[in-house]
Amino acid sequence: MFHLRNLLCAVTLLGLMFSAPEAEARFGKRSKGEKTHEASPVGSDDDDDDDDDDDDHRGSHRDTGSAVDAVANLLFFVADVASASHQADVSSSEVRAVAPRGSQSNVRLGVDGNVLGTGGGANLFLAIEAQRVGLDGRLLLMSLPTDDGTSGTDELSVGSVHLTYALVAHERLRLRMEGGLSLATAPDLATVGPSLGLTLDACLLGPFDLELRAQATPFPYRQLDAQAGLALHLSVLVLRAGWRGLYLDDAGLVDGVSHQDTLTGPYLGLGLTF
Repeated sequence: MFHLRNLLCAVTLLGLMFSAPEAEARFGKRSKGEKTHEASPVGSDDDDDDDDDDDDHRGSHRDTGSAVDAVANLLFFVADVASASHQADVSSSEVRAVAPRGSQSNVRLGVDGNVLGTGGGANLFLAIEAQRVGLDGRLLLMSLPTDDGTSGTDELSVGSVHLTYALVAHERLRLRMEGGLSLATAPDLATVGPSLGLTLDACLLGPFDLELRAQATPFPYRQLDAQAGLALHLSVLVLRAGWRGLYLDDAGLVDGVSHQDTLTGPYLGLGLTF
């Protein structure tokens, strides 16, 4: 209970921080009006520079797409490992029912719908875990209203691939530390950094679990991600609901000026555990 109480206090502090109003400057996006040019004849050097800028802009979108594809491929890798491990468990045992929580090996996957500030997102997650060691992959795709007064949306994504280790591996309580790589993409940015995390799953009453998670990336960009929610286990099906807060700071990687986004809101999802 001591560890649980401390973790709940930490999540409460994170919630207070995430309750700050959404930042005006968009993470990973150039400041409005950053580049200005005097009027010049068609075909001048300035036009050539504009063409170069357009090429750079298109290139940034290609980089962003490639980065998201890389995280998606990593999720597929986790899925392949999970599938192979599960098949090995099945083939090495006799007729077996659904593995209970806290068993020797399990696989978790699912999708959550998130309300984030005035936008929304979809979070995909997939994990395989033995008694103490595991592999966890996540990808959050976000669509947010533009911050410069123009119509349309800005597409952002954050993802991570972590190795996990259960500090506490009890049937009714599992406390994990995580470490690996995180990735973030935005209109003018695609970057990767080291990532650390802490998660807690605790059985409350009957089929209900408490789920807490916190993750941080210190550099080259800064990210702080925390969520707290409840999970309802219905055999292999799991229903989830809770609250998530996400803080992003590009640390001036785009144009030398730090741009931040602070996003918070509820999430609702479903998944499978076997």
